[in-house]
Amino acid sequence: MAKTSNLSAPERRRIAEQALDSPEQRTEDVLVRVQCGRGHHVAAVLDTAAGPVFRSVTGLHAHGDRDYVDTGHGSHQNGTRYVDLLAADDFTDDALPASCECGPHTLSRVRLVTAIAEYERLIQLP
Repeated sequence: MAKTSNLSAPERRRIAEQALDSPEQRTEDVLVRVQCGRGHHVAAVLDTAAGPVFRSVTGLHAHGDRDYVDTGHGSHQNGTRYVDLLAADDFTDDALPASCECGPHTLSRVRLVTAIAEYERLIQLP
């Protein structure tokens, strides 16, 4: 697991990207999923060799299959993948960006860590 206390935000995100894209990360071991009130996929936290990694899509993206994969319907807007190590210290920002077809969301890093500790597999946003 990566030690995050001395890492800058870009370094944390680079380590998270490498962990998700590594050949050893064959399957998605999802610790917690986040959905909006309409059932759209907003974000997920995945278990990786570097520790829990937060993954979301930010910006505009086409309406899709309600969950997991956004399949465009005549639109080429796919949003931008955002990843970060979930572990934090006193200097790490709690707010994590995400979005779905309903619009942008801001998720709490502390809330996600708590959900994992309490074995909560799904966070349903209002």
